[in-house]
Amino acid sequence: MSKKRETNTNKFSTTKSPSLAKIRSYNEVTEYKIRTNGLTVLYVHKPGSSVVTSNIMYKVGSRDEKRGETGIAHMLEHMVFKPTSHDVKRKTDSAAMVFESETGAIVNANTWKDRTTYYFSYPSEHFDRALRIEAERMHGVILTDKQFKPERTNVLSEYDMYAGEEEFALSVQMSNVAFQSHPYGHETIGFREDIEAYTTEMLQTFYETYYAPNNAVLTVIGDVTEAIMKKAVLKHFGLLTPSLKLTPRIKITEPKQEGLRTITIKRKSSTNVYALGILNDGFPQKGWFETMAILDMLAGGTDSILHKKLVDTGLATQIQTSIEPLQDKNLATIFVILSTKATNEKIHTIIQNTIKSLTLKIIKPYLKKTTAKALVGEYTTRESSLGYTAELVEYISAGAPEQFFATEKLLTSITPRDILIRAKSVFDESQITIGYFIGTP
Repeated sequence: MSKKRETNTNKFSTTKSPSLAKIRSYNEVTEYKIRTNGLTVLYVHKPGSSVVTSNIMYKVGSRDEKRGETGIAHMLEHMVFKPTSHDVKRKTDSAAMVFESETGAIVNANTWKDRTTYYFSYPSEHFDRALRIEAERMHGVILTDKQFKPERTNVLSEYDMYAGEEEFALSVQMSNVAFQSHPYGHETIGFREDIEAYTTEMLQTFYETYYAPNNAVLTVIGDVTEAIMKKAVLKHFGLLTPSLKLTPRIKITEPKQEGLRTITIKRKSSTNVYALGILNDGFPQKGWFETMAILDMLAGGTDSILHKKLVDTGLATQIQTSIEPLQDKNLATIFVILSTKATNEKIHTIIQNTIKSLTLKIIKPYLKKTTAKALVGEYTTRESSLGYTAELVEYISAGAPEQFFATEKLLTSITPRDILIRAKSVFDESQITIGYFIGTP
């Protein structure tokens, strides 16, 4: 049985006086850093809304996991919502959960391949309290079997729920095949066998390594003044010490693919799925947005090209796409749910012939519509501090927060010729990964 392990006392420093130094400004964002521990703070003042969204993003995700520990970043995310050592001393439930119930705040988190992020959105009078809770979770999470084992059971149930979905099962296997070296080759939730083998010692090591101010970016957006922001940040985060275990990420370049890769899953099901995976540039490079536009043009609604060719003709019952804003080259996927009229070979041939038949004349009206739709989505998302923060986090995670303000210019710079060249490249048969989910009686 694991021994009880709580907060390390060396996570506090009393030897230096912390200060919040201004590093730079870009557009409406001001970037600060606490010199003594390395915490980065991004601040945007949006007066008049009476709402603040604060977010803390740790630069750790499934890509940072060791073999045998896949999914541990996601497992730790669950544990962060348990009562901390500070809550135990106060004899209360998890401060985050109490905060949510008492204030009506939106409290949530998510783990992805490049990062883990926690956000609170709440009335601005609760700003100090929100930062206190987040700072306590940076150094006060309790990792004992009593806390951990029931939550591991919940994560295993979550895994089973996802693994039962045909598209998810395919995406897991396709990633394994598409990436031979890069850690994008496994899903964020990890493998079931690894989840079953977690120990509190493994979690504690991961937590102590990555949950530290020098591996975090705190974002504060909304109706809070700069003076109040600075005071609260220094009050709650200023004396925390950096992680000494943290090492720079190793840059991994995936070996060149030299031919079509395929994976087949056979499972009891009434559903058959064809999936086509393409390698696309990392976010927020122009190539990423070009691929996003291509996927929308091909399968982004009832008026899309492949919807007309596959769904409207009765060959498929559904078509959808997936593209992730990840820092390195990654896999984007088209999923087609087959009808009884279609075969995988027929679907593959239609898609490849569609790509080959693309012309500037065909692309032009679709690109105009796709660009307009993307811009409307950008404007709508950024109207609220929560939406603004959620999108900015992806740019921060990619190491390019200033590019957040260049999205409109980038989208409108994409031409039909760019799309044509990109489509011919990413759909080259020697560069794609195909997945077949074959349902059996």
